[in-house]
Amino acid sequence: MSTLIKGFERIEEARERLTGSSFLAGLFDGRPDFELLLTPPEPPEERAAGMAFCKQVETFLRQEVDPDEIEREAKIPDAVIHGLFKLGAFGMKIPKAYGGLGFSYTNYGRVLTLIASWSNILALTVAVPQSIGIAMPILLFGTEDQKQTYLPLVAREALSAFALTEPLTGSDAANVRTEATLDASGSHFLVNGEKLWCTNGPIARYVTLIARVPARRMLRDGQTTWMPVPGGQGADDRVHTAFILDMSAPGVQVRQRCQFEGCRGIENAHLTMQHVRVPVENVIGEVGKGLKYALTILNVGRGISIPAICLGMAKQAWQPTLDRANGRVTFHKPLGERQTQQIRLGDMAGHLFAMEALSMLVWRLADQHRHDIRIEAAVAKIFSSEHTIQFLRDAQILFGGMGYETAASKMARGEAAFGIEQLVRDAEMYRIGEGATDILRPFIVREGLSQHLDRAKPLYSSDLSILDQLRHVVKLGGFYAPWYLRHWLRRPLPTGPTFVHPQVGPALKYVERSSRRLAREIFYAMARFQAAFQDEQRVQNRIESVGEDLLALTATVLYAEQQTRIEGRTTVWELAEAFHVAARQRIMQRLREMRRHCDGLTAETGKQALKGYYPGLSDGIVHRRLDDYRRQQDLSEAMPMAMASLSVPMKDTGLRKTVKAESDG
Repeated sequence: MSTLIKGFERIEEARERLTGSSFLAGLFDGRPDFELLLTPPEPPEERAAGMAFCKQVETFLRQEVDPDEIEREAKIPDAVIHGLFKLGAFGMKIPKAYGGLGFSYTNYGRVLTLIASWSNILALTVAVPQSIGIAMPILLFGTEDQKQTYLPLVAREALSAFALTEPLTGSDAANVRTEATLDASGSHFLVNGEKLWCTNGPIARYVTLIARVPARRMLRDGQTTWMPVPGGQGADDRVHTAFILDMSAPGVQVRQRCQFEGCRGIENAHLTMQHVRVPVENVIGEVGKGLKYALTILNVGRGISIPAICLGMAKQAWQPTLDRANGRVTFHKPLGERQTQQIRLGDMAGHLFAMEALSMLVWRLADQHRHDIRIEAAVAKIFSSEHTIQFLRDAQILFGGMGYETAASKMARGEAAFGIEQLVRDAEMYRIGEGATDILRPFIVREGLSQHLDRAKPLYSSDLSILDQLRHVVKLGGFYAPWYLRHWLRRPLPTGPTFVHPQVGPALKYVERSSRRLAREIFYAMARFQAAFQDEQRVQNRIESVGEDLLALTATVLYAEQQTRIEGRTTVWELAEAFHVAARQRIMQRLREMRRHCDGLTAETGKQALKGYYPGLSDGIVHRRLDDYRRQQDLSEAMPMAMASLSVPMKDTGLRKTVKAESDG
């Protein structure tokens, strides 16, 4: 296997092959199944429940939440958290039988969008416990006792968080070092290690912890299972396992509340665990399947939470940007009358509509529980985060100097205190969190091209003899010769009123035609690079980008048809066309670049730079290396002072507790 896949060895072992229909997997293969995207209408009573709750939440936000205070104080007031618990906002996806609201993914996304339009920090705080906190893994993989014990708590009174990332382990989640060893009695695991960037960590009562367990491989009914071994003696491997970690357990310490460029109000922890006793009853699911569980629950954040928060942020900026364009007069003309700004606003409008269309599509697919949407969820995350950043930067340009000034500074002299600069700072986090763009792109390609990569894998094996390789080439030729010819033939669209719509039909024909061309370009790339294809990230990035825009284009036209048919909004076609113009330009450019070496020289220059070939680029400055920015002092002596200033006051309600620095031993 290639270097790319070898870098994800354990992730590759943990992932499951696509278990249901995936639109994007078919699109990458040149055979998009558009019928997969026709979801049933949202039940009226379900929509009514979501809209009614949105009204409750909006009233609460307007009356009880000051987003400027959250930004200024870098903290969400306790009263706000308690108020949201009282409303049930932390139990939206928890079934009613366990004390939650039992909302659909669509309603959950609606509410998060609304909260994010007021304060994206608050929306993130609400989303984390329900996307990656203990609720989702317990719902999916936990025992009935765990559901009865913990779900009512996290629905109504106790915050939770997710502890996966470590100082030396980011997106390479398979390489976590935190270890949980079964003690001699067999009743507890002893956990030692540290976790970084644990959102909600300083105020969480419970945490979903991913740790490595020394275990022995066993065979049960023909399947491999893992049995933890006391003291780690005689273990075959250290396997990823998910735990419910009680933050009040002795040995758990919040070492630091991390601070960031934006998202000032989030509570984000650097945690350490020293000989923390975790009962065996707190294992979630099976020992050895923690990485699989982590990858599964991250799909919720990628496909639902992040798109919803990004959509809310972009929508928050839209009307103030229009007001600025209409009200700001320069050289005797409003900004909005200048063609440059009209083009910018039109592009923003089209992409905002596309973000909403793609988000709603993925939410509705998730509600059906019959599709494998891991690829679509990852694409929705990339599309919404990347285009929200561009959307907000375009808005900031329209605000000019006012867009660079903080809201507090503008407020001091009576200006409209809209914090576009804060939104720009905050948005970057959503590109990074829950799978950075540059990590998700090869993931999407690996999943989308799974059948091709698996089919060609034996050819790249160094264990095959020349004769066996020739046999495999013949076998591949027998498959790909007719496959290739078929991809020059147009596939008809499905029958049905949606597909014969005068604006839907032509758009989907373009998607189908582009999909076949993309599949052929993928075939050329795989034949050209062979085993090295899996390391060709410049090619993979273009494949993902084309697939991303084709999915968004499809979602946009279907959403426009639905809004026209159900709500009579004919103007949505102008928004759809504005997006289509931009998307088609990107698609054509990426397809043309697939066979060019346009990044080759740039990549080679990057390699040479890493070797120090261009020292002159650092001439004329005060030269410092990264290590020069480390504090030249004994950090162990400095820690008590730092922790004294970072102590988090917590009440006895379970929402907050006092975190103190303790010396080792």
